Amino acid sequence: MEEKQYETMSYDELTKISRDDHQEDTRQYDKQQNALCLVMIGGICLVCAILFLILSFERKKKTVELQVLSLQFFVCAACFAAALILLTIGLIRFFKAHKIRKELAVEIMKVTLLKQSMMSQE
Repeated sequence: MEEKQYETMSYDELTKISRDDHQEDTRQYDKQQNALCLVMIGGICLVCAILFLILSFERKKKTVELQVLSLQFFVCAACFAAALILLTIGLIRFFKAHKIRKELAVEIMKVTLLKQSMMSQE
């Protein structure tokens, strides 16, 4: 975020900045929650992939072999791919939104302190 000169602003301008920052914080919170949904769906896909991997093994006489041409193995591979994509996107979005929210919290605190000092001077 760009550095702003808050000291030269009026009380109304600071109020507008504070309101905008709170709205952006709410949007970033929603993005974090959506990202966590992607992470959970990715986790479910990962569990499904592991289960289908187990199902793709076949017992032959005294050995157990992985059947790579079976439908279970293809479903397993698709679930692993989906899990990787969903977990990656979800985690990246979560941490980006988290970083922005931390920056917004600092900015909101600065503006709030300036507004309080302006009110105490009046």
